Amino acid sequence: MTTDIVGRSEVLATIDGFCEHSRTSGKSLIIVADPGLGKTTLLRYAARRWATEGGRVLEVTAVEFEADISFAGLVQIVSPIVDSVPGAEVTRAAILEALLDPNTSTTLDRMAVTEALRNLLRAAAHDSPILVLVDDVQWLDRSSAAVLTLLARRLTGTRVGLLGSTRPAAEGFFERARLDEYVLAPLDERAAAELLTARYPELPPAIRRQVLASAAGNPLALVELPLVLAGPGPDSPRADLSVVPLNRRLQAAFSSRIAGLPDATRQSLLLAALEATGSLRVLEVAAGERLLETLAPAERARLVHIADHGTRLVFSHPLTRSAVVDASTAAQRRSAHRRLAEGTRDDPDRRVWHLAQSSLGPDEQAASSLEEAGYRLLRHGDIVGAVTALTNASMLSPADPQRARRLAVAAYLGARLAGGLAGTGDALREVRQLDAGHHPSLDMAVATSFVILNTDGDVDTAHRILAGALDAVGEEAHSTFQIREALLTLLYVCFFGGRSHLWSVFDAVVSHLNHPGLGIVVLMRHTHSDPANAADGAYRQLDRLVEGLDQVNDPGEIVLVALAGSWVDRLGGCRAALHRALERGRTADDTNVMTQALTLLALDSYFLGQWQDSERYLAEALSLTKEQGLRLFRWAIDHWIATLAAVRGDDVTARRITDELIYWAVPRGVTVVSHLCHYTRTLLALGSQDYEEAYREATSIGPAGTIPPFRPVAIWMVLDVVEAAIRTNRHAEAQAHVAAARVARLETLSGRLDMLVTAAEALVSAEDIATSLFDRALATPEAERWPFDQARVELLFGQHLRRIRSARAAREHLGRARRTFERLGADRWARSARRELRAAGQRTGTALQPGRAPLTGREHLIAQMAATGMTNKEIGEELFLSARTVGAHLYRVFPKLGITSRAGLRDALTIMDETRTNEHG
Repeated sequence: MTTDIVGRSEVLATIDGFCEHSRTSGKSLIIVADPGLGKTTLLRYAARRWATEGGRVLEVTAVEFEADISFAGLVQIVSPIVDSVPGAEVTRAAILEALLDPNTSTTLDRMAVTEALRNLLRAAAHDSPILVLVDDVQWLDRSSAAVLTLLARRLTGTRVGLLGSTRPAAEGFFERARLDEYVLAPLDERAAAELLTARYPELPPAIRRQVLASAAGNPLALVELPLVLAGPGPDSPRADLSVVPLNRRLQAAFSSRIAGLPDATRQSLLLAALEATGSLRVLEVAAGERLLETLAPAERARLVHIADHGTRLVFSHPLTRSAVVDASTAAQRRSAHRRLAEGTRDDPDRRVWHLAQSSLGPDEQAASSLEEAGYRLLRHGDIVGAVTALTNASMLSPADPQRARRLAVAAYLGARLAGGLAGTGDALREVRQLDAGHHPSLDMAVATSFVILNTDGDVDTAHRILAGALDAVGEEAHSTFQIREALLTLLYVCFFGGRSHLWSVFDAVVSHLNHPGLGIVVLMRHTHSDPANAADGAYRQLDRLVEGLDQVNDPGEIVLVALAGSWVDRLGGCRAALHRALERGRTADDTNVMTQALTLLALDSYFLGQWQDSERYLAEALSLTKEQGLRLFRWAIDHWIATLAAVRGDDVTARRITDELIYWAVPRGVTVVSHLCHYTRTLLALGSQDYEEAYREATSIGPAGTIPPFRPVAIWMVLDVVEAAIRTNRHAEAQAHVAAARVARLETLSGRLDMLVTAAEALVSAEDIATSLFDRALATPEAERWPFDQARVELLFGQHLRRIRSARAAREHLGRARRTFERLGADRWARSARRELRAAGQRTGTALQPGRAPLTGREHLIAQMAATGMTNKEIGEELFLSARTVGAHLYRVFPKLGITSRAGLRDALTIMDETRTNEHG
């Protein structure tokens, strides 16, 4: 079809292909572009093409001001077609009819709604294909976004197309992972000049040059800025608009056009901006019968137009709507919402939302209506929406008893339906006992924040709720348990967010509370959330707690101590206690304890090289989180599943999971998840020897030469960053990173980190110093506890020795690395070791035989003592040696016996003794 859209031939061809495919087989496509680049224009082009070829178009208006109205977007799809499908098909869509019935008793499970919507659309498209258009999907309400996300992946065979648009880094609840996208770029110089000339052929050259420079290829700016630049005042051509961001320039352009409209027109535009449906019937009730007359100046200015056979008002661009709202006062918005509440009496959810927005202070009518809406949302299966409505109802309640009751209901529903949340039962018992003298906001904040985190992962909202509640808390009115649970929840929120300003609020709250019962939470703030900057005293306290775990019976306390030590390799000392906590969690059906204990055991098993055990723990934990809807914990489980896949060389699984996690985490500000995904992808790239990719992923967490605060995974990645930097000729960055690790004293935090930092330093050192450093790294006490990391150091050492022509020594280290990688199932790493062995002159089919290499007398004694279970420190005290010296002896013993860990000592020594007996017998 012909079009006057300039400079967009490629995307128009993409849309044409999308339409052709969708009309026969079903398809989805998301156009991603900054404001003003033409997303809305392209969607209108698709709509015209679709309708011209006999199809039906269903448009969804997603508005940022209405994200709390459950299923608001979905209703716009269902309403026009639910009554038009023949009777046999309508029965399959009965669940969708419940969306339109405020008194329904039908529970609207999102998966069931998705399947019903798919069936309804497929039936409606039997005679005429259907195109669903959603402009600005990032502003969809939670429930509609969830359903449309699922629908977009299930359109094959439906004759239904779904075409949406969004901004590149927009937050929202529509998940674009694994959907086809087209990223729209600005117009090139030729196309920009052509568009400007077509719209403003008489534009003076000076203004033309400034518009082209300021617009930077943005079509909307090319159309709107001339109107600003040609006018008088500070926005005249003399104004330097280049210093103002483009979005603000566009907003200013729309604002200037709106400011020149009559007062009555601006009032009518505000009503339309705050009512996303654009229904003229609703707007006429709110504005009066002269609505169209008052809107005429805005129509002539091309700010709005009337669509759908005179039934709906549509803004020319989403920025127009935003500019109208921004230009209004709070009092004007409240007045508009009151009038819109009158026009939406037949739509209770929209009416109650307008009532709540119109309230100034306590309002029992609005509170009561919000409470009713909360129960409707609950019946619809929108847990978060129900909790939000009931919470807002409590805030609008004039009387404390009503406020307490509504808060209690919100907390109870959130806790019960999110499933098995830590401390929720006790908190809710406190809430139910509250009267006018006891404000339940702290309990409500804990329950509500957990629900939010476990469903939509909205870190900033949860942080705001908890920080406000804790800031207002009076210690005399709350138990230690209540305060600790609230502070612990805030710690989780800050940890997931990983941003310094969140932690500033946490530290201020701790300083304000100064409560003696908060010790473990304060410790976790340092050793768990910012281990690189924790003081020595914090680690001494952590070690005392780990040593005393055999005396701790509370499974929740065991989990917290283990979490406090999880980044700094203290889980080995927590393992027995975690198994005890797991069993008690199973007995008590405590999902929170079970899930965290299983995940921590899986993490410890991973570093111990017990990867099959790690898989088993993760599988059970994943099953629990899926049953209970605990997304708060599921991200960690998914991440470790991806990490196991990465070290085993399973690219497909590792990338699929990390892609999904990043798409979920980034718009919600859950930075710890994206950082851990970069860690996993770094290991994947290193195993593939794609060092440029490894460096890019590793430095996504923080630039080389820094150990960023509140990014705990950075302390694990020193060797990763340095190896990737060295292999991509970034020697200065590698040296800077080793220096940063030494300044942070990471080597003091655990033996594993000492081994990795020392090996990293070896990579940036001169040949003779490097050899000594590699020897020192591998002599780390109990280095064999971490076989994968130890084998990586062996591989690097072997490569170093081969380069300096110490082939025989190189083969010893490379052989040990190969055997460990093969035993673990790290196939790519094993292949690297085999290649290095061949380069060092050894045929890799040969292997050392246990008992064939002789042990010295001291080595034999130390091996015997280690086989009994004695630690390096205990052996050293017995023989008057340092623990490091004992470790060095064992480091030489293991290859002689053909083993890789202490677990094989006893059997290897037995075989060796039997062999010697036979040889001398």
